[in-house]
Amino acid sequence: MMVTDRTSRVREMDKSYIQQREQELEMAARKRRGLFRRLTVLAIFVVALGSIACVSIYTQASSLEGKRQEQAALEEELKKLQLEEARLREDIKNYNDLDYIAEIARRDYYLTKPGETLFKLPESSSN
Repeated sequence: MMVTDRTSRVREMDKSYIQQREQELEMAARKRRGLFRRLTVLAIFVVALGSIACVSIYTQASSLEGKRQEQAALEEELKKLQLEEARLREDIKNYNDLDYIAEIARRDYYLTKPGETLFKLPESSSN
């Protein structure tokens, strides 16, 4: 009897140990599945944020490039307008000069001073 009693106790201990071990393994498997799910959700979240950041950066970079081109065009236009302004200021200065006005009147309108005779010579072409 002693042998059977001892065998049954060992079997009972083995049984409870096995059940406890199975429960531990099952809990570990659940924890792993939960960890995997959390990491998957985190990875999806990181990829989504990364995609949004990349699209935002690309949009801003193309917008910035457009602004740079617009700035270059406006700077070119500014240079042209500054040259035009300088020419117009020179014209204003010249139109306030009586000698310049007299020269224009002689050249364009064939006006002369009293006692002056104007001769128009044909322009010679150098061929």
